[in-house]
Amino acid sequence: MQPIVSICIPTYNGAKYLRECLDSVLTQTFTDFEVLLIDDQSSDETLSIAQEYAAKDSRICVKQNERNLGLVGNWNRCIELAQGQWIKFVFQDDLIAPECLEKMLAASKPDSSIICCLRNFIFEAGTPEKTRHFFKNRASLEKLFPESTEISASDYCQAVLKQIDDNFVGEPTVVMLRRDVFYRFGTFNPHLIQLCDLEFWTRVAIHTGMVYVRETLATFRVHNNATTAKNHSGRQYRTSTLDPLILLHDCALHPTYAPLRIVATNQPKSFDLVARLRKQCYWAWRDSKKDSNSLAEWEKMTLLYPAIYKFAKRGLIQLVISELRRHLGHLKPKIKRLFPSTNKKSILTTSILFMLVKYFIVN
Repeated sequence: MQPIVSICIPTYNGAKYLRECLDSVLTQTFTDFEVLLIDDQSSDETLSIAQEYAAKDSRICVKQNERNLGLVGNWNRCIELAQGQWIKFVFQDDLIAPECLEKMLAASKPDSSIICCLRNFIFEAGTPEKTRHFFKNRASLEKLFPESTEISASDYCQAVLKQIDDNFVGEPTVVMLRRDVFYRFGTFNPHLIQLCDLEFWTRVAIHTGMVYVRETLATFRVHNNATTAKNHSGRQYRTSTLDPLILLHDCALHPTYAPLRIVATNQPKSFDLVARLRKQCYWAWRDSKKDSNSLAEWEKMTLLYPAIYKFAKRGLIQLVISELRRHLGHLKPKIKRLFPSTNKKSILTTSILFMLVKYFIVN
C-alpha cells in the first residue's frame, strides 16, 4: 500500500550523526510513512547503521547506489524510488521534531505543492563566528512574510527578485513536496553544487506558491564536514560565482521561469534579468582567469550553458562602450589643450585610443 509520506535520507559518510537523525524520524506522531535511505557508496559505518535500524523497523528501506552519484544525483535517486504521495527530505546530520509530519500535512490543502517550516540550528564546535552570523542573519520567510502562512506565486516572485540568489526558504530538511511536482517541473539541477535546493524551490513556487508553517519543526546542523562548508572552502569560485550565475541564467532565459520574468517586467522600475545576466557573465569570465581551477570550472560550465559565454563577450563590448562614453568627456578637453590645432575628428580618435589603452592596461 502506498504510504502518505516518503521520508528520504540521502547519505554519504554520515555515520557520526545518522543515529540521531533516524531516531528523530522514527518518533513521528504521524506514522503512515516509509523511510527511504539511499547510500552513495559511503566508506564509513553509515550503511551498517542504516541496516541495523531497518532490521528493527519494516518502514525503513535501505539501498546503496552501485556507484557514487554525488550530492544532487543521490537526491534525484531518492525521488525516483520514493513511493509516497509526499516527499520529505531529512538529511543525515539533521533532525525533525516529533510532530513535523503531522503539522506540515495538517497545513496542506488539495492544491498545495510545497510546504515549509521554520528551523533551529545546531552549530558544532569549531564553527566560525562568521558562519554562525551568516545562518542567523540571512533572509528568511519569517522576515519576508511575517504574517503569512500562504504565499502566492506572485508574492513569491516578488521575494525572489529582491534576493535572487539567497535561499530564504531553507534547506531540504525544512521542506515537504507533493510528489507530482517532480513530474511537472523536473528534478534537482545536477549542474549546481550549492544552490540546488534554492533553484528548485524557485522553479516550483513561482508557479504554485507555498504553504508556510510558522513553527520550528526541523533542525539544521552546521559543521565543518558538511557539504556547504566543503564547497565554500574548496570550490569558492564555483560556489559563489558560477552557481548564482546558472540560477540567473535560468531565471532570465529558461521557459519554466516565464512567470518570474512577467513579474519582473511589471515592477514599478522594470527588473531587467537579461541585462543583469549579461553583466554578471562578464565579471564571472574575468574572475575565472585568476587561477587554473577557476578557469577549468568556467570552461566546463560554459559547455553546458553556451549562452553564458556569449553574454560574457557581449558584456565586454558593452563595458568598453560605456567606458568610452564616460571617459570621452574628460579626455577631449585635455587633448585640446595639448594639441590646440587638432580638429574635432582627430580629438575623437585620439580620445578613444587613449581610453582603450588605459582600459586594457588596467584590466
